[in-house]
Amino acid sequence: MKALKTIGNCCLVFLTVIAVCVIIAYVYYHFFVHDKTVGVNYVDNQIGLDIQKSDELTEEEKNEFEERYFIEANFYSNAKNNGIALQEMKLNYFTDYKLLSTSYRSTGMQYLGDLKQEDLQLVATTEEQATRDEPKNFTYYDTTNGINWDGGKLRTQLNRETAFIISIDNKPYQIQLDKTYEWTTYERQWYTLWIWNKPTTHVWLYNYLDVFADCMQAIRSNSAGYGDYYITVDLSEYFTIRAFDTESGKFKEDDVTDIIKNYSVLKFHYDENGARNSSQSLFKCIDCNPKYDISDEPIDTTYWQERMTYTLTETSKLNGADIFSYRYSEVYGGYFLSLSMDGQKLFAEMPRAKVNITLDLQSEYLTERELKIVGFDYNAFEGLELATLTIRGETQTFYLLENSLFGTSLKTIKRSESITLDGLETAIDSEFAEVVL
Repeated sequence: MKALKTIGNCCLVFLTVIAVCVIIAYVYYHFFVHDKTVGVNYVDNQIGLDIQKSDELTEEEKNEFEERYFIEANFYSNAKNNGIALQEMKLNYFTDYKLLSTSYRSTGMQYLGDLKQEDLQLVATTEEQATRDEPKNFTYYDTTNGINWDGGKLRTQLNRETAFIISIDNKPYQIQLDKTYEWTTYERQWYTLWIWNKPTTHVWLYNYLDVFADCMQAIRSNSAGYGDYYITVDLSEYFTIRAFDTESGKFKEDDVTDIIKNYSVLKFHYDENGARNSSQSLFKCIDCNPKYDISDEPIDTTYWQERMTYTLTETSKLNGADIFSYRYSEVYGGYFLSLSMDGQKLFAEMPRAKVNITLDLQSEYLTERELKIVGFDYNAFEGLELATLTIRGETQTFYLLENSLFGTSLKTIKRSESITLDGLETAIDSEFAEVVL
């Protein structure tokens, strides 16, 4: 009996010690530890629509809007399938507070394709990276003295560190994309014996990818359809704006938020056609090619098989460059493949052409370049008439993203037995036969 009493007392002391440790751990984590998940993503639609058609404005109203627009955009949707989808956003600003024409400048970003809000993904990163890095998969341009150029680090960087000077009522203001979105989740952890919920703070740091996607969504969803318009937009979720203090020569803290809510204008052109030449671009360049519209070199004839039928492989070239484009996905751990812009232009000019695509996923060409192909990108070959698609390789899942084979009239898909195709139901709109090699 005495032994049982001793064991009971020891257990009681032991449990008391554990309870005290748990309480101490909980208090420490509750008051001193606040986990943060730093990332960049789209949260919600921040841009409201107030559409004004340009040809319905008076000259006075048009001049007022021209003075007010900070953002200018182009959107060639390629709904007619007669070119390429092209999206562009341009920021107009000054390089000093005197607002002289000699300090006028523009900076912008260009996307080849149709970027949608659902394409954006959370990217875990450090706060330093999120502040300094630019969104990937874009071409960037600066405009000075009427000349558009991409100078790498010599141009203005579209990141959270960059502040712009803009004119409102002929007064200088500084605008900077530096806002964040925070929320808290509560989860039970082992050190609380799963009794208490530990708060975790998550932080999303906005960048220009968010602004770009919002602008394109505003354009895409506008009720007036295709044309040239001005819309008033609310940028206060993203940007801080500061008035210039002439006495101190510095910009004040943000005390004029209502200006950016009610005064910002997006001027845009929305087109049902696809872009076909560089002159249609805001930057007079497409993918840094100012002569895109006059590039008419034929495809390498070594891939000619019969009249108007081409066979493309992973080694195919056009104008000395790969005929395929590659987009890296961290989520899938590899590259998504699509027809390059020059390839789209070439075959758009040959409506009778048919194409065979033959890919060896483990070819020496891809292996040497460390290109792990995991599938076809969104709209990868949309509208291109395909005869056959052949995919060879070792065991893997090959992902066919949405609309990657739409409008191709593809009849036959050949694949190695070890390859599994994923996403066929949303990738293709024609009846086809699947052949296992």
